[in-house]
Amino acid sequence: MAKQVRMATNMSIRSVIDSITEIMGPNGTRIIFRNIGLSHLFDNPPEYTWDPCIPTTEQVKIYSELETMVGINGAVGIWRRIGYMNIRSVVEIGHVLDAIIDLPPKEKFHKSLEFFTVGSGKGAVVDNQETGIAELDLSDCLLCEGHTSSRPICSLYEGVMQYISDWSFGKGVYVPRETECIARGDGRCYFVLVKKEGR
Repeated sequence: MAKQVRMATNMSIRSVIDSITEIMGPNGTRIIFRNIGLSHLFDNPPEYTWDPCIPTTEQVKIYSELETMVGINGAVGIWRRIGYMNIRSVVEIGHVLDAIIDLPPKEKFHKSLEFFTVGSGKGAVVDNQETGIAELDLSDCLLCEGHTSSRPICSLYEGVMQYISDWSFGKGVYVPRETECIARGDGRCYFVLVKKEGR
């Protein structure tokens, strides 16, 4: 049986374009997409829809090119911002989570994280029975591919979790932490929320 090609959605790629443009400006974004042969996506950005856009392997090239341009330390900071801005666009422009806005915070966070995993095709939600707060398991993280690091590097997903946490519990109540990372030699990338000091 042939392996099914995982696809990034139009909404995901459009959010990436918007995010990078906000951080690096249109010229920087144009260079990134030109360098990886995806200029057509920058020139004609996809609409905010759930239709398939490009294979996730092509999406990863965008993040890799960012690293090529600014180095791993710069890329980790930008990836986190991209994750935060991507999910913010989906929630605030796409209004896709309006139906759950009045749920209790833990349930709201859980359902939002589930929405992210289904919509992006990445990861699985894990219930932490002790805290009651959902966690994110990425056993097939594409961002780590080809990387070896002494510290976790998958900040894009920390950015996603930060926005969802802020939206669910209030700004700055929790901070996401990657506790396991494939680039560090772990078997998966794993993310939890940690209560911010003084909160």
